[in-house]
Amino acid sequence: MIIALHHTGIATRDLDRLSNFYMKLFSGEILHSFAWDRSDVALSARLGLKSSSGRLVMIGFPNARLELFEFAEPAIDSAPQLRSVAEPGLSHICFQVSDCHAEHLRLSDAGVEFHAPPLAMPGGGIFAYCRDPDGNVVEILQAPQPGHSSSP
Repeated sequence: MIIALHHTGIATRDLDRLSNFYMKLFSGEILHSFAWDRSDVALSARLGLKSSSGRLVMIGFPNARLELFEFAEPAIDSAPQLRSVAEPGLSHICFQVSDCHAEHLRLSDAGVEFHAPPLAMPGGGIFAYCRDPDGNVVEILQAPQPGHSSSP
């Protein structure tokens, strides 16, 4: 029986930079962290890698977690590219906020770049997409108020 979605994992080239971004700007807190080396063959096998080493940090938020990985091995040769939200695969993570316009202003003032200003949806929600320091898409969402209807 599935109980809940526990976390989303993101690999990064700079664990300190990315974890600081989510802790400072999205009020996350480190729940635990650890490093491993290539002698940990059991962990590498479970990750689907022949051999690996790196660091991991689990950041907690109310009702959600992000697991951030920085791999020392295997080496990644390709330069990171901004991924379109239209490409198959995980497209974004979303943080629910109480005031989308206020959060957009706060995050913009902190240097976060948004695709566009917040947009109100017919169902009553307001959202905006931005990018984290690695280019991953992050949504801020002000959920519709209970009882809001999109019909006239």
